[in-house]
Amino acid sequence: MAMKFQKKYKNLLSALFVFVIAFSSFLAFEPLFEHLGQKASQEFAAATFGTIFAAVITMVLLNKQTETEVEKSRSEKVFEQKITLYNQVIDTLQGVFEKQIDGAEIKLDRSEITQLEFLLAKMMMIGNDKTINEFKAFYEIVTNNYSPQTQTLYLDSSDKQIVFRFADYCREELGLSDKTLEKEILEDIVLQGELFYNIEETGELHPNLVDTIKDIYGYLVFDLDLPTRNIVFKPNGFNAYISKRREDKMCFLQCTFNIDSVRLVLEHDHIIKGFAKNKEDNKSIFLFESDDRKKVKLYISDIERAIKQSYMLTKKQMLNL
Repeated sequence: MAMKFQKKYKNLLSALFVFVIAFSSFLAFEPLFEHLGQKASQEFAAATFGTIFAAVITMVLLNKQTETEVEKSRSEKVFEQKITLYNQVIDTLQGVFEKQIDGAEIKLDRSEITQLEFLLAKMMMIGNDKTINEFKAFYEIVTNNYSPQTQTLYLDSSDKQIVFRFADYCREELGLSDKTLEKEILEDIVLQGELFYNIEETGELHPNLVDTIKDIYGYLVFDLDLPTRNIVFKPNGFNAYISKRREDKMCFLQCTFNIDSVRLVLEHDHIIKGFAKNKEDNKSIFLFESDDRKKVKLYISDIERAIKQSYMLTKKQMLNL
């Protein structure tokens, strides 16, 4: 902030200096011409004033040009350093997530946490506030969820979304785009990766069924904030539990699919507008076919409400045991 003010102040002084020279010349020109009677003397004086004024203008312009070139050179160097640093950050975070062992569990030694810490310090030198704050948010998640005793770190899908949002902010800061991606797009990127890595048969499904699975899984991890370690994936779906112990009695949602439909099983009795319900052992069962995609989008709030109710009722039931 101080540098910007100093630069503006310097530019203002230069402009003021030129104005004073020009105004002084204007005031002195007429009396001088009256004093110099001969035409040759008047022409010589005019040429002298013109030369002085041109020299002053040239000096100011050269100084400004030099400043511009220096600023341009510095901006180019900073731009290159930013690209190098941001790529280093992304590569480091990629290495962190590649170490996931079981669900959200990651083995990291203390030196790798320190590396993240000093990457944040480097970013504070050249990054803007928005980008720094996003990486700082991820660093805080890492330090809050890291166990030095077991050298274990737990990260969820929502934490991976922060990485993509950080990359998006980097893109904006580097001037490669004038706006950031929408939250839904970032979530979809994360969900696509999660489902691709954890569910074996999604490639054979109709895109509408894949989108329905994304809606259900996305609500769990992004809106309900369910830790990834509370979700158990199977070749044809996943189960969600209220606790990381993942006992059968703690399961509040089962989502499975086949080539024709997505099957959602919720604990307790629920109603989802627009869809028929089957009951089985105090469970509510709903089927979403590929042709139901428009209805799913229309009544997604009802689906999410039923999922949340199943979660809350199952959690309450466990607390009362």
